[in-house]
Amino acid sequence: MHRAAFAKLIGAILIGSAAVIPLATAAMASTPTTPGSYQGSASGDNLVVTVGGTKLTGGDSTVTDSSSSSAAGTGSGQLAPDVVGSQSAVATADGSTQNLPQVCATPAVPSLPAPLGSLFTIGAACGSAQASVDPNGLPSSSATGSAGDIGVGVGNLLTQVVTAGSPLAGTLTTLFGSLPTLPVGGVDLSTLLTQLGVSAASTTSLLSVTAGSSTSSVTTDASSVTATSSASGSTIDLLQGAGAGGGPAVSISVGKAAATATFDRGTATATASVNPALVSVTVSSALTPAQTIAVPVGSSYTALAGTPLASTISVGSGTTTQSGASASADAVGVSVDLLTGVDGGIDADFSSGTASVAGVAAAAPVAAATPRPPPR
Repeated sequence: MHRAAFAKLIGAILIGSAAVIPLATAAMASTPTTPGSYQGSASGDNLVVTVGGTKLTGGDSTVTDSSSSSAAGTGSGQLAPDVVGSQSAVATADGSTQNLPQVCATPAVPSLPAPLGSLFTIGAACGSAQASVDPNGLPSSSATGSAGDIGVGVGNLLTQVVTAGSPLAGTLTTLFGSLPTLPVGGVDLSTLLTQLGVSAASTTSLLSVTAGSSTSSVTTDASSVTATSSASGSTIDLLQGAGAGGGPAVSISVGKAAATATFDRGTATATASVNPALVSVTVSSALTPAQTIAVPVGSSYTALAGTPLASTISVGSGTTTQSGASASADAVGVSVDLLTGVDGGIDADFSSGTASVAGVAAAAPVAAATPRPPPR
């Protein structure tokens, strides 16, 4: 299938949105003041999907530990918009542990703009959390949240009858330039697309999103405090069955991302680092070999630019802040806005996270006074 024809087909059968989803961030760890004290925190989102202004699913994690023998973590998976699979673990005493296994929200799809509502499927969204303080008063915590996988089926979209003078015929004419002569009574969209040389007429699904998970953790030992937020990879496939070998015509791969901050308890210094998500887009058809395009960090890739059907993938980079005994890392996520000029539709944000630490140097030990010899 010609790449331009494929891009036009996406515009003909999908509905998208220009809404922008704010990426979740965590506040920087508050600055301790007591000698030897410290605090670490981390939070992240791996996937947040919004359809027609309604948050459909999301996975997030948040943790906070401090030197006051305190550890806490929450992992959540949300389904549209009020069903949540969430666990919150807390430990506040030396030698205490709370380990809460994964729980999942029951899949449910809200009322969505036609025709998306009747075509959606969605998987479970889940959360788990752990928190502990060891006998020496050293805290640790971790939490994981995952969003539900999403599918948008073909339904009866490709069986719609296209008749001369109909709005759909007008749209297709605008996209493809011209149409074959339509018979009296019209022709189904699948047949017409085949006549136009668009192999996507055989697709089995319009869209599938395979979600990864967001994991945040803080670990403490005698020498350091380390806060980490990481997001596993996710994929978006468009027009399954229309690509080479029966695969998707377009596959968007979002790699892993991580933000890390570390406080050195011995030197009272803090450092931070970011590993942003790497993104690639693979385009193929039954007649042409696959072509993979890498989307550089800090840039974007747009299909159908300059039209109401423009679809944009924006790849964030990340920032770090280091100042003496405090540091933070912010891994900016990947935003995918499908068909941004059309009301309603689907937006997805991936792989954002923040980690921060702060502390105070331990008080220097007081040297014991040298005893004076007794007087003679």
